Amino acid sequence: MGLTHQCRRLLLRLWASLLLSAPSAFWAQEVDWFEEPLTFEQIQQLLSEGILQRDVRKQAIGWYKWALYREQEGLNRDSAFQYLARSVGLFLKSGDTLAYHRARAELATRMTERTNTDEALAMQQEALQYFKKRGQKRLETLLLAQMARVYQQRGDVARATALRRQFRERGLALGDTLLLITILSEDIQRLAEEKSYRDAISVAFRVLELAKYSQRPQQVLDAEFQIARLNYLSGDYHMALRFLQRLENNIHNTRDLLRRDVYRRLAEVYRALDSISMALLYAQRHMQLTDTILTRERTAISQRLAAQYQARESAQRLQEMDQTLESIKESKRQQQNFFYAILIALAALSLALFFIVRDYRHRLATSRLIAEQREKINQQTIQQLEDALRIESMQSMLEGQESERKRIAHDLHDSVGGLLAAIRMRLEGLTTQVPQLNDSEDFVRIKELLTDTIAETRQIAHNLQPSSLSHFGLVKAVHDLVVRLRTPNGPAIDFQHFGDFSDLEHTIALNCYRIVQELLQNSLKHAQASEILVQITRNGNDVALLVEDNGIGFDPANVAKGMGTDNLRQRVQFIQGEMNVQTALGQGVSTLVVVPVKSR
Repeated sequence: MGLTHQCRRLLLRLWASLLLSAPSAFWAQEVDWFEEPLTFEQIQQLLSEGILQRDVRKQAIGWYKWALYREQEGLNRDSAFQYLARSVGLFLKSGDTLAYHRARAELATRMTERTNTDEALAMQQEALQYFKKRGQKRLETLLLAQMARVYQQRGDVARATALRRQFRERGLALGDTLLLITILSEDIQRLAEEKSYRDAISVAFRVLELAKYSQRPQQVLDAEFQIARLNYLSGDYHMALRFLQRLENNIHNTRDLLRRDVYRRLAEVYRALDSISMALLYAQRHMQLTDTILTRERTAISQRLAAQYQARESAQRLQEMDQTLESIKESKRQQQNFFYAILIALAALSLALFFIVRDYRHRLATSRLIAEQREKINQQTIQQLEDALRIESMQSMLEGQESERKRIAHDLHDSVGGLLAAIRMRLEGLTTQVPQLNDSEDFVRIKELLTDTIAETRQIAHNLQPSSLSHFGLVKAVHDLVVRLRTPNGPAIDFQHFGDFSDLEHTIALNCYRIVQELLQNSLKHAQASEILVQITRNGNDVALLVEDNGIGFDPANVAKGMGTDNLRQRVQFIQGEMNVQTALGQGVSTLVVVPVKSR
């Protein structure tokens, strides 16, 4: 093992020396916006401008950067996945094929966390062929590293190792600084997982040299943070403290996330060095900065679709901060108890009264807390009963609606449809008996109206009870609905789907279909749009339904509620979903419904 690590360090030094001796033109290459870091304010401004200017590509870039920013926070990867999937659809809509394939390849890499390895590899292979055809050698090389991670998670170690070898060879041949830093960063991650911290620190210093030589300040800060983290993991707390203090002085104000992580690491290092006061100081700074980030994000996102996700993340993050503060308080409490024990030994008689009083107060507080908890439990029980009653009422109403739809569809098809077909047969028989009727314009018009009536009756019966839903599932049913609603003079309706919907319960699938049907009918009836996007996405135990148009929009404060809107909200509430509508006058309507589901 020691010889292997020595060979690895020698090879890394050789790579670094070759690249550092390359011409300066390598370092002057242009970095596209995919790799250019944006601050939180820049991302929000980009999204706002894209919506106001109806610039689809700018919106796609904003959602892509917002997804990476949320992923960097490390608290809610599901929302980041949703934003990345939305950017893929917007890139396709904008016609930027190169950006579409690149973002779609990154989406495929993250799909492996949801066990969709086969679909992810198919998407990456499609992107790889496109990059080869366009001569995008750098993107092709980056994609090799992403595919290696997918094969590694799939358990195909041999294939993953071969792809990493190709990635390194091509990255060195291209002489690209970021590619080499990516290679070394993967080595750092692998060595850290093997707990070879000394070797990982050596590689991290090499990354730091490359970043400094190529004048990349963002990579310099990231490399220094990796060195501090690895020293902390290896037990060298003083070296970790040295780099963390340097980072604290050099971090720019726009790198709030990195500064937050530095504060957290400083609190951990000082705690390991038994400097509780400093640990408490940096824990407080960490919580204050985290609170500032949360407040800033909550304010910026409050009027956009991501507000519901941000609220959940804020609650989770506040809970983690409370746990960190409670851990620090517990450590301080233990020290205080030790100090009290010494005082008790010196003045037991005087402190006895103090403990009796404190015990009495503690009992009062406990009794009060128990009473409050009982009151909360009673209120929760009442609320649960009310919710159960409301859900049962909504279930009965919806089941009644579906039963009535089924009965009406059956009557239309078997009774009214049969009668109309019989009438048409009698009319055909009359033309045989009385050939002169074929020359009558009124008679011909009656036959045409009868044919149109039979077709319309079949269409109404199909809309009332879609047979494709029970036979082929949600995706096929929605696809058939979109096809039926497309007309030569109507808006262009685009349908997209991500994930597997084969295991949905029939009740969930039926309500999802009705929700999409109602939203599409509203857009066709009121929006005056030229384009409508229908997107359904399956992410683990969530199904997201998105219907978006570029129509006239409306003012949410002055919209009138009708039967369609009430039925829609009742369906969403019945399946315990959440609905969010984003609109304004002249800016279209975007409706997202997120439904929790269970596999059959």
